[in-house]
Amino acid sequence: MRITATLGRRLFILLLLTAVPHVAWADEPGPVRLLVGRSAVVDVGTPISRVSLTSSDVADALVTSSQQLLVNGKMPGTISMFVWERTGAIHKYEIVVQRDLARLNEQMKMLFPDESIEAQSNGKSVVLSGTVSNKDVTERAIKVAAGYVDKADEVVNLLRLQEGQTSNQVLLRVRFAEVSRTAMTELGVNLFTSPTGVENTLGRVTTGQFAAPGFTDLKWSKADSDFGSAVTNAEGKFTFSDFLNLFLFSEKYDIGAMVRALQTKGLFQSLAEPNLVAESGKEASFLAGGEFPVPIAQGSAGNVAITVQYKEFGIRLNFTPTVSGNRVHLKVRPEVSTLDFANGVVLQGFRIPALTTRRTETELELIDGQTFAIAGLMNNSVNSTLQKIPGIGDIPILGYLFKSKAAQKNQTELVVMITPQILPKNSTGVTSTLPRTPERYLPPMPPKTLHDAPPPAFPPARGGDKPSPAAALLPPTPAQSSSTPAPATEPAATVAPGGAASGPVIADEKKALERAQKEHAQASEAHAKTQAVDAKAQAKQAEADRKTQKAEQERQAKVAREQAKQDAKAAEVAAEQAKKQAEIDAAEAKRQAELEKARRKTVDEALMKAKAAEAKYQAELAKKQK
Repeated sequence: MRITATLGRRLFILLLLTAVPHVAWADEPGPVRLLVGRSAVVDVGTPISRVSLTSSDVADALVTSSQQLLVNGKMPGTISMFVWERTGAIHKYEIVVQRDLARLNEQMKMLFPDESIEAQSNGKSVVLSGTVSNKDVTERAIKVAAGYVDKADEVVNLLRLQEGQTSNQVLLRVRFAEVSRTAMTELGVNLFTSPTGVENTLGRVTTGQFAAPGFTDLKWSKADSDFGSAVTNAEGKFTFSDFLNLFLFSEKYDIGAMVRALQTKGLFQSLAEPNLVAESGKEASFLAGGEFPVPIAQGSAGNVAITVQYKEFGIRLNFTPTVSGNRVHLKVRPEVSTLDFANGVVLQGFRIPALTTRRTETELELIDGQTFAIAGLMNNSVNSTLQKIPGIGDIPILGYLFKSKAAQKNQTELVVMITPQILPKNSTGVTSTLPRTPERYLPPMPPKTLHDAPPPAFPPARGGDKPSPAAALLPPTPAQSSSTPAPATEPAATVAPGGAASGPVIADEKKALERAQKEHAQASEAHAKTQAVDAKAQAKQAEADRKTQKAEQERQAKVAREQAKQDAKAAEVAAEQAKKQAEIDAAEAKRQAELEKARRKTVDEALMKAKAAEAKYQAELAKKQK
């Protein structure tokens, strides 16, 4: 049974193999090359059964006859095309679709005749290769090639810069010069009497343009309460907010005058010198100034949030250079802005200043190192004010005492000078030297040197001689304790063979002892003198220290007294300010009370009117119902 089943399976497999037709592969033809948007005819040579392409996005095929195909290129790429014959044989074709870069190469030669630029196709991308003179040519060639692709990223840049060519970086030297001139003239007269008046009559004449003196604490007493009775006593004070220029007052006639006559001229100059380096075709900017906050309300109704944005101001410069040979095409935009608090606004307690701006924008072409200036940014303003008393102020000559005049002129001019400079590749930039150190550092330490050892304090005697016994018993003298060795003592006597000393030897020893005692006494006296001089010097130093300490104490006491005076003055000023503030607060409270009273009165009247109207309406309604 097992042998029969195995034979059955083998016979079944053999029948399957004989039933499947055999695939016959024809010789593979060469690749079919065509351009995007172009078509090509493929002649198979035998009747075609069917056609298949691996991607219909790159190309598609159309059977035009029994043996020919029409292949259309859609987009760059490489695919495979299979063609089946009616006999069962299969033909495999490689379809290569490329971009038409012949027109692009012609444009490159026409637009850049002095450059060596070649465009090649690589799948979907366009490859630019060759050598160019500067980077600006590279950027323009890439922009031209971008018109032949779907996306700018499909352009591959393999262009190289020629060696030894000029750089495409530009140094821009800018000078901002601002000149402001001001002139002002003021003339005004104020006439007034003393606080006690002239013949018991107070008076003041002023146009109000300039501050005039006032009268405070006026007090007077009369003989009786009748009208026109004589004044027996009068007093008062002047209050001045500005003494103007000239102040005249006659105590004899109780008449004074204040004259304001001013003429002011001012000149302001400002200079800024920014230097910027930018690449050809790239924009660079410069700002020397600051930023001020601006509150901005966001939201609506009860959900309002305040955010802060910052606005820039100052000296600003934006420029875009483009190098073409030894010429520079410039697009510049200089601007000078300042804060203007006079024209600002106050929003919810925030003072937001305005901006006074002067700007210009232009495009021009300059040679390397050539300078051009932007001038004429002028601002002229004239402000004249005249105030007078009608009638009497029009009288010739005398009318000047009853009128005031103020005139102010402002003139501002801004000049901008710009100089472009093409930087070579080996340029050091703005300057060839680094900033120097304004002050030297500490000098180096001297090299270590070896010194001889100092001589011993007590050198041994020369020739092996011993010092005298008397000198050995006495303390060393200053001369002996110095670094200079004392001469060795000569032997005073010789010893006899029997061991006893002779008479001359004893006499010499006594003399040596007396001489040593004498030297010791002299040394003691010199030491006492030295101690006396040191004690005297210490006493002088103590006296000087005592005087210095006393002077320092006096200075500190003086500083303390001055500080106490200043504190007292500050306390007085604070008390005066507190008094004034209390008066202001009292006046404000009184005003608020009056406003509240008036408001309540208005509300009560409105309520009474409403009640009367309601009663009237009810009466009319009851009358109608009857």
